[in-house]
Parts: sequence; structure tokens; C-alpha cells
Amino acid sequence: MKPLRLLSVSFDNQIAPWELPKFRGAIAGKVGPEHEWFHNHNNETGGFHQRYPLIQYKIDTRGAEMRPMLLFLDDCIEEAHNLFSQADWSVRIGATKQDLRIARLHVDQINLNVWDNPLHYRIHKWRALNSDKFREWQQLEGLADKYALLESLLSAHILSFARGVGWTLERRFEVKISKLLKEEWVSFKDIKVLAFTIEFSANVSLPNYIGLGNGAGEGFGVVRRVRG
Repeated sequence: MKPLRLLSVSFDNQIAPWELPKFRGAIAGKVGPEHEWFHNHNNETGGFHQRYPLIQYKIDTRGAEMRPMLLFLDDCIEEAHNLFSQADWSVRIGATKQDLRIARLHVDQINLNVWDNPLHYRIHKWRALNSDKFREWQQLEGLADKYALLESLLSAHILSFARGVGWTLERRFEVKISKLLKEEWVSFKDIKVLAFTIEFSANVSLPNYIGLGNGAGEGFGVVRRVRG
């Protein structure tokens, strides 16, 4: 069992889902390029860090409102002061200059564990497939084979999350997809990629709002617990 700390901050500003990369760029620019967890670029190599993102950018949907949200995980909660200590909270999201105002701030801690019984989740716009797995997906004809591929990828993405937060799973866990709710093409960095919204069960703890899969830190693959 591992205790995991989380800090989520929603801002009282309106944002469209396609503006989330601009919001991410605005926040990264505000804190400065030296704080790499905000943008995940490797300043030494000029490339990217191959790691699970511990600062994630989300859309907090409340009814018809869509607010930009930051999720800080574990050790990166301390990174939040690089934003909160700024004297000027104005940012430019695309062509629009906005003053950030905190609408909701929530601190939580959950115990990550492998349980005897499954928990139920929904994952939204999960980018499960890299280019190799996409070719494999295209060659599959049967629904059972496609589910099996997605379940194996979801297990791998859960393990990636576990490694990223320093959680060593004590035993094996099982993932089972119960519903494939939506399969859609979404835009990411001016290209179209396939994304899935599914319901699944897994006998592991997954915090609300964490991202899994490709683009986990940029609003894709957001996990929510489903009761019942």
C-alpha cells in the first residue's frame, strides 16, 4: 500500500477543450522553462522526458461550464508554489489575456493498493494506441481480440502510472473492459489520433482525474470512479 497525495486546482475561467494546450503553454511560460515538470521538456537534451507526468492539465466540467484545472501528484505538489507565488496571475491563452482566479482547491490523500474485489471506472478519450499498436488494431477483426488488446494496453498504462508515483504493486491485478462507449478521432498537435471512452473494472486504486496513456498530462485518458 502506498499513500498518494493529490492537489487539484480549478480556475474560475472559461476554456474550450481545444484550448487546453494553450493553457498548458501559458502556465509553463508563467512559471518559467527551468521548472520542467510543468512542460516536460528536457532542457539539457532539447527532447522530452519519458516519464509519467506528475503535473497534469485538465478540463473541469461543471454543468455547461468548462474550467481549466491543474492536478499535482505526490512530490510535485511542492512545485505548485512556483505558480502560486507569482505576483501577476494574468496569462495569455491564445489571443486572449485572462486573469486567473481560483474557483476550487482540493487536497486529498488516497491509499494505493491491489484489492481482492474489483473497482469500477470510466476513462475518457483514452489514447491507447501508438503507431505500432494502431497497425495491430487495424488488422484485428473480432471484437474479443480488440478488447484483449485494449485490456493489455490499459494494464500497461496503469503500471506506468504506478512506476511514476513510486508504487510497487504487491501482486498481480486484473483489468476487464465492460463497455466501449465511444471510439473517436481527436486532434492532437495538428494530427488526428484514435481515442476511446470505456468503462472497465480493475482491482487497483486509481485516483479520480489522473490521466492514463498517451497525452495523460494534457487532458487525455482521464479516469473517474464509477459507483455501484
